[in-house]
Amino acid sequence: MIKAQKQLLLISGCLFLQGNSYSIQNTRFYSSRARPPVLKLSSSNENYEDNPVCHCLLPSQQQRRSFIQTLANSLALSSFVAMEGSVSAIDLEGLPKITQRVFMDVRISRSDGTFYVKDTPNIDQAGVIDEPFYGQLVLGLFGNRAPNHVKQFMQYVEVPFEVDNPLPSYSRARFTTLDINNGLLIGGVIPGLDVKTLAGGNVLEYGSRVIPAKLWIEPVKAQEQESTETKPLSHDRKGLLTHRNLDLTPSFGIITRTKSTFLDGSNTVFGCILEDKDGFLNKVVDLPVLTDEGKVSRTELNSEIDLISADGGIRESLASSVFTAQRKIFRDAAKTFGDSRLDKVYNGKLLRRIEVTKVGVL
Repeated sequence: MIKAQKQLLLISGCLFLQGNSYSIQNTRFYSSRARPPVLKLSSSNENYEDNPVCHCLLPSQQQRRSFIQTLANSLALSSFVAMEGSVSAIDLEGLPKITQRVFMDVRISRSDGTFYVKDTPNIDQAGVIDEPFYGQLVLGLFGNRAPNHVKQFMQYVEVPFEVDNPLPSYSRARFTTLDINNGLLIGGVIPGLDVKTLAGGNVLEYGSRVIPAKLWIEPVKAQEQESTETKPLSHDRKGLLTHRNLDLTPSFGIITRTKSTFLDGSNTVFGCILEDKDGFLNKVVDLPVLTDEGKVSRTELNSEIDLISADGGIRESLASSVFTAQRKIFRDAAKTFGDSRLDKVYNGKLLRRIEVTKVGVL
């Protein structure tokens, strides 16, 4: 806004100059100790055309008009871009009332996993600049439709600050997985927060803390009612926030495609993406991910039309299916023998560090 105001002031000043000519009278050359020349304003053009000094100092009328037009176009374009960025990232028609608004500042690392400032930008083999990405998401929560989910979600947003023994928070969370088959982006994964078994029950362990683990599911009575105010929402559009019903962790999913109704039975919608001003979601879905066939991205998949089925999934060849099955057998066997290295290698793993740096309530 401040930048736009400065541009408006500059344009106004140029318009003023267009109607008033400046002339320098009694121009002479002076030494460094002599008195400098006096600039006088003149509302006429009588001295402008014949004074060569003025021709050197002031642009012509055509140049002034061209400069003003360029500034006006730049201002209009910047205003248009600002309006485009403020548009909601989801179609809100038919969705419940937004009861809470939460922001998340996010960042995406370079291909080498770094964020620090470099003197010269990284350029990959394809000639694309490989630099960190910074953006912000604004989330809207459906507190009336999914009250228990929103309550559990907010416990990781409004977290009191403690230096010695911090509580788990979304401000240190990561986006870790993108399923290329259905476009589900998994975020809210807090490093160091694990599900453990204690005295025959499940708990969340974070550092030296042991936190009760509760399911996010809504009360059965509310789900059985026919009222549209309590009926679970369908995963019918891009930008919805969802949580797996039997998941004890605070990780959540974001729908990055237009329709994912196959999640209706196993997940619950509790919010949506209200704003994505910097294009975070579009950036993420183009990042490379790890699959059973190796490293792949959405751009590469779109170039292979034969691999994309009508419902948005990926058709596998017979050889690929056999290879995937064999790999699964060997991985399951390795897990049986306690090979922890497999925890870092999984299908859909994003090959960039995507972190939340700040979270708060709007």
